[in-house]
Amino acid sequence: MVEVGRFDTRTDAEFARSLLAAVGIPCVLAPDEAAGAYPIDRSGGARVFVADADAHDAAVILRYHAPSEAD
Repeated sequence: MVEVGRFDTRTDAEFARSLLAAVGIPCVLAPDEAAGAYPIDRSGGARVFVADADAHDAAVILRYHAPSEAD
């Protein structure tokens, strides 16, 4: 798995996940290290991971369409 995005809010990461799902790229969200110890807390940031084979396409999609991507 390759990280293709890091977002300030879980909401933005969920939106990124929906963008990728719309084009058939499965992904996994992981809480950002700074997000805190409680996974149910959706106020912190999140990272988006995809399979190696999808990394380039996913990065391009997120670069142009995802809100508030934090590098």
